[in-house]
Amino acid sequence: MLDKVLIPAIPLEARVGCTAAEREVGQTVMVDIELRCDVSAAASEDSIASALDYVRVRSEAAGVVSEQPYALIETIAVRIATRLLERFPASEALVRVRKPSALAEFGVPWAGVEVVRSRRG
Repeated sequence: MLDKVLIPAIPLEARVGCTAAEREVGQTVMVDIELRCDVSAAASEDSIASALDYVRVRSEAAGVVSEQPYALIETIAVRIATRLLERFPASEALVRVRKPSALAEFGVPWAGVEVVRSRRG
C-alpha cells in the first residue's frame, strides 16, 4: 500500500532538554507525521467518516508532547508514533521531531530525529 496521510511542521510547545533548566522552560518543537494507510474508502465515499481525521491526529501528537517533560526528542517521537498506531488504522507511522533551538548558537536551523514504527513490529 502506497497511500500516506501527511501532516508537516506541526508546531508544539514542549518541555524537552538534557538539563532540568532546559526542561523547565517551554520551547517549540516541529513535528512531521506520515501515516501509511489505505485512503481508497475515504476517496470513494468522499467522507471524513472513512478518513483519518487530521485534527485528531494533531491532537494526539500534542497530547503526547504535553504529558510530561522529556530529556530527549527521541522519546517524544517514539511515543507519538506508538500512540498514533494505537489510535488510528494506519499500518506505519513516520514521526519526525525537529528542535530548532538545539544548535541555534552554531547557526544550525534545527536538529531532529525521525522514527518509523509499524504494526509489523
